[in-house]
Amino acid sequence: GGSLSIGMSEQGTALVLFLFAFFGFGVKGAIFPFHGWLPAASVAPTPVTALLHAVAVVKAGVFAIIRLIYYSYGTDVLSGTWAQAVAMLFAIITILYGSSKAVKQTHFKRRMAYSTVANLSYIIFAATLMTDTGLTASFAHLVFHSVIKICLFFAVGAVLHHAGKEYIRELDGIGRKMPVTFAFFTVAALSLVGIPPLCGFVSKWLIAEGAIAQGSPLALVGTAVLMISAFLTAMYALSVCIKAYFPDKEKSLSLDGVRDAGLLMKSAMFICALACVLLGIFSGSFIEIITKAVGI
Repeated sequence: GGSLSIGMSEQGTALVLFLFAFFGFGVKGAIFPFHGWLPAASVAPTPVTALLHAVAVVKAGVFAIIRLIYYSYGTDVLSGTWAQAVAMLFAIITILYGSSKAVKQTHFKRRMAYSTVANLSYIIFAATLMTDTGLTASFAHLVFHSVIKICLFFAVGAVLHHAGKEYIRELDGIGRKMPVTFAFFTVAALSLVGIPPLCGFVSKWLIAEGAIAQGSPLALVGTAVLMISAFLTAMYALSVCIKAYFPDKEKSLSLDGVRDAGLLMKSAMFICALACVLLGIFSGSFIEIITKAVGI
């Protein structure tokens, strides 16, 4: 419920300070226009990139925003204010911007990096709804996006390691050389798009449900942007799968010597892909745990 108690004379200052803190933590959460460091950080080795994009740094930023809204200020202080509108607006802009930039990227890792930019703001958007449903949805996507993105980046790393391919144009037919790797990539990509019964569908559904229930004009705009973003996600994620499995023979590059990932790499991707499936199918129990954890 928050611990901040302010009078009307102090409210303006408190809301300005909230936005300073919001954008300060938003740097780690890669919110527009402070997102540029995240795609640039993709030069790191793939295991480090997976940790960076899925768990460690960026999720610390969005978790801090959740704590700021719900446990420091409290929704009673923030809900319905101009500060809430500004925070929500920038989250919506970032979702659309990140998804659009991902579609345009030709570099495999940078495409996944801009996907992270968009999906972090899914979590922030849900948090800025400042409702019980929004809080649950934000934590659900925080966890579900982690396993999805780790699986995707591990697949990207396997391609870099075993095939030496960095660009989307180089992936024609590679799914036939690395069938297991791209099977796991496809599962994670479908989950990222939000295809049931995978976990990405569950968290995105909860976010949209929370936005519609909140009912403000900006929240409804955000719902529309979520649907546009889902379409763009299908474009940038599933186009990789199509290129890998159904190559353009006229543009295909040599794949001689390319082999599938080793057992240890496959095991790591299998665990994440399995989590995408199981967290979707058995999401009810997991959402119940989140609901209890956030104290609703």
